[in-house]
Amino acid sequence: MNLLPRVRRSIQIALITLCLMFCLFAGAMPTNSQVQQEKKPEKQDEQQTATIRVDTDLVSIDVTVTESKSARSITGLKADDFVVYEDGVRQKISNFSTTGAFNLVLLIDTSGSTQDQVALMRRAARRFLDELRPEDRIAVIEFNQHVELLEDLTADRAKLEKAIGTLKPGSGTSFYDALQLTIEEVLKPVEGRKAVIALTDGVDSYGFGTFDQIMPWIEKAGASLYFLELDTEAFTEAGMMRDCRDNTRFEFSQKQLKKYLHEYAEGADPSDYQSHCRISMMERMQINRRLYESARRELREMASKSGGRVYPVKQLQQLEPAYAQIAADLRTQYSLGYYPTNDKHDGKWRVLRVEVKRSGLVAHTRPGYRAPKD
Repeated sequence: MNLLPRVRRSIQIALITLCLMFCLFAGAMPTNSQVQQEKKPEKQDEQQTATIRVDTDLVSIDVTVTESKSARSITGLKADDFVVYEDGVRQKISNFSTTGAFNLVLLIDTSGSTQDQVALMRRAARRFLDELRPEDRIAVIEFNQHVELLEDLTADRAKLEKAIGTLKPGSGTSFYDALQLTIEEVLKPVEGRKAVIALTDGVDSYGFGTFDQIMPWIEKAGASLYFLELDTEAFTEAGMMRDCRDNTRFEFSQKQLKKYLHEYAEGADPSDYQSHCRISMMERMQINRRLYESARRELREMASKSGGRVYPVKQLQQLEPAYAQIAADLRTQYSLGYYPTNDKHDGKWRVLRVEVKRSGLVAHTRPGYRAPKD
């Protein structure tokens, strides 16, 4: 019997079966393009997650509401009483609170112009602590030519009392260095409501910081700046006008003279301002007045940009009522939060406007904020 045809047919059947099995198996295996296609949605999901994370940048603002006629602070309002606009676009309020501890920094100028009143300053600062809530955390920073953090943020009143008791007078004023330490080192690492209460005349004379350098930090800090503006101009002017043979005379620092030349005497020969004693009496008076003029303007701009206020203090006896008013403002603030419809991280300034639906009431807050920049 010839078996060759049967063997050939068996081989053919086996080959066909193997081919069919290979095709089925190959069809079940993903190709390189299929693998890439399957990975793409995963990457898209990651991108979508990142986008959602960017979209949830909460903007928090503190708002004080007063009567338009009496300026009396108003309490008892609800979220529905407020309307928030960013660059003219209405935003949806998602967070609302009338409570919450503050992180406060007491910034105290103990330079030469205040050296005879340090005891009064200590007493006013201690009274201010009594006006605050037990859960509020406070830091104390003293500055003259040097800047010193006497006590970091704490709710321990005994520690704060002790820190205030160590205040001592010095010479010179490193005001902007003190603000930089306050914003970058003390307040930046913490979350929640923040405010700076600075007792100073605002006339900077030493250190490295300047007004132009500090403003971007203030815009991003999310802290309200309150200034108790001391009136020391006449005292300083008298010291500047003394004869150069008088060891009790005051002298302009090189930083102050550079500021004066830049802002008020552009084109003047800087060599004429290298020595205080080579400057005439009349020009010393002019320089002193201009420096105080700049300081007042800068204090008001910083307060306005941060949603705070300036309280002029003609005499240090007025410190306690001024501190009490600031404490009352802080106790009656509303905290509003929203997720901006403009989710761009472009570093641009965004204009804020808050309105109260009830007639006769006015909302006070910072005029805007600087968007983050990627």
